[in-house]
Amino acid sequence: MFSRNRNFISGNLSLKVLSRYFPKLFLGSLILTLLLSTLFNKVAGANSKQLQPVRIKGSFVIAAICKDGIIVASDSRGTLKNREGRRIAYYDANQKIFPIGDKLIADTGYASLNDAKVSFLSALMSRFSHSPLSQVEVDQLPNSYFKYAGIILPAAGAESAKLQTLIFAGYEERRPMLCIYEGESSRAIKCRNSGYLSSPHQQIFEFGNLSSLSFGDAARIMKKTIDDYAAAVQPGLVGGPVVIRTITASGSTWFDSLPHWPTWEAFTDLAEDYKNNRVSFHLMPGINKEQLDKLIDDGATWARIGQTSSARGSTTDGPVIGSYPPDR
Repeated sequence: MFSRNRNFISGNLSLKVLSRYFPKLFLGSLILTLLLSTLFNKVAGANSKQLQPVRIKGSFVIAAICKDGIIVASDSRGTLKNREGRRIAYYDANQKIFPIGDKLIADTGYASLNDAKVSFLSALMSRFSHSPLSQVEVDQLPNSYFKYAGIILPAAGAESAKLQTLIFAGYEERRPMLCIYEGESSRAIKCRNSGYLSSPHQQIFEFGNLSSLSFGDAARIMKKTIDDYAAAVQPGLVGGPVVIRTITASGSTWFDSLPHWPTWEAFTDLAEDYKNNRVSFHLMPGINKEQLDKLIDDGATWARIGQTSSARGSTTDGPVIGSYPPDR
């Protein structure tokens, strides 16, 4: 039998023939294939984790319902960390409040998405604000937003959009409403028609009589609360100008001047602004410029590779650009 099939075996021998004439050899080959596949997947997973060169963290957002209406305040710092978690640099132009018509969404979680093309939350929010899906009541806004993210982003990007803790604010039937989506923990959605929300969770004693405060009074308290907190964690994850937006039953507006927010979509946009000194990045103590250069180069490389590979249908984990409370 062996000699009769010698030429066939030495040529393109099929698995069917192997299993028929050499069951032990076939079983051994199968086991070896499975072992090599497992090893390859572990290596691929390790390499995937290495493709997360940058994290940006730091956030304090307060949303309150006072006498004049809804008022929302945030800091504007983004702190760049390397994959080992070491703080490398920060910039004070990280947008965390996003107008959505006469409503808004405030971000206290990640400021980026795991997608090489739409890498920043601000880019997704801008697109969402022009979508018919954004034209819903406040309590429906979270689910509508995640539905939109699932439509325009690949699976990995849409999932990363659920990792933020987000505050939604606006009027519903002429009543003020605040909703919070707890993306960093339970992913539950909770809404209320009075009081305030704070992320990180802070008790604001000056808000004891919140319903009697004007926008001006509430803004002063919010600024002081955020500035005091930032000073306590310096050089840390919270800081920069405090940005405030108000909402009434008749409309929504910025309370005062704004920093110049970059319009980044992909991480290559951040790298280009850095190269041309359009955004100021401040080094953390003990860090040199070469370390920051490498970190940003790694992020830009990930974006370019991801944009190329996405056309072929392959995906990898990208840099997670986010804003987190200091205890994370």
